[in-house]
Amino acid sequence: MPIRTATPEDAACIGAIRVAAWQAAYRGAMPDAYLDALDPGANLEWLRAALGAEPAPFTLRVVEDDVAGQPVAFSIVGKPRYAVAGPASTMELWALNVHPLHWRRGAGQQLVQQALVDAQVQGFAAVELWCIHSNTAARRLYKACGFRASGAVRTTSHLTSHPLQEVAYRCAV
Repeated sequence: MPIRTATPEDAACIGAIRVAAWQAAYRGAMPDAYLDALDPGANLEWLRAALGAEPAPFTLRVVEDDVAGQPVAFSIVGKPRYAVAGPASTMELWALNVHPLHWRRGAGQQLVQQALVDAQVQGFAAVELWCIHSNTAARRLYKACGFRASGAVRTTSHLTSHPLQEVAYRCAV
């Protein structure tokens, strides 16, 4: 499936992918009321502005469906949004979301591999990410792409007001 840099015109598709992926992947890990209230239109103006900025504050890639030509998955990489234990030359994989109708078709793996390439091209030595512990499919994907658990764990509740256990992963590029 084709992969490309996202444009401001992709914002609505990205919002819809995020909501569909979270509602499918995190049912049981996050409160139903939180998942059911997710709005695919939330923050679209901010996203459009960020995607149109020069320089962009992050790199957002989309994978397109071969037939429809519409985004079905996306990833976001950028400077870490937290204190990094390793070298300063670490990039964070902020997000990886694949529409559930396209799970296990290679889009996620494509985006992870592209994130590693983007990190290397931008001069970073490693990529880190945080994954919700109960998301075993994502954890398997990251391990298959060369990521290893760093040993760091955390409990956060800032997104959902419900505690989520997260595990950190790291991969050298």
